Amino acid sequence: MAPRTRYSLDKVNVETGEQRASTWTFGGRALSGIEQTYAVRDENFRSRNQWEFIIRIPRDRDERIEVRPRTTPNVRAWAELPDRSLTFARATKGSSRGKLYCQVALADPTGAKSRDVVRGDERHRLPRWFDGLRGRMRTKEKVKNTRGTDGKALVVLVPANDYGFMIRLFFATKVWILKEKIALDA
Repeated sequence: MAPRTRYSLDKVNVETGEQRASTWTFGGRALSGIEQTYAVRDENFRSRNQWEFIIRIPRDRDERIEVRPRTTPNVRAWAELPDRSLTFARATKGSSRGKLYCQVALADPTGAKSRDVVRGDERHRLPRWFDGLRGRMRTKEKVKNTRGTDGKALVVLVPANDYGFMIRLFFATKVWILKEKIALDA
């Protein structure tokens, strides 16, 4: 296997932009709240590194926060990313209570599916740039009661209102995965 680029979350610079009241749909439901824009520069790349992100913060605090790029650099691997998002929900169990969590769902570079949800027992298969996140990783069953079959899914905990980190997590799970064509199933 060819050596991979050594991406670093610290090289993703995030600057706050405009904030406005907004309405949107998610999962077929109409939501309202605040839409915040962010200018992002990924210093892991010398060029084609300017992004614009939006974070949608619903009025109802029990709803999920949505993070997605509005514009991407002109790179074919990233063309679909404005149609993709990460969502963050409230953790309700134990020491995780009060934080937000996001499933580790990697983009699928093969195009066969929209994402590849990582299980807790697969964390050792993640690329190196996830090494610094290991202390924030849990299985979903440890942070929230679950009725479905996703209790063993790997999640990352995020302090509430740390929107810069949420954007950096998007880079780790989507942008760099697509650029390096990483598939855990392979």
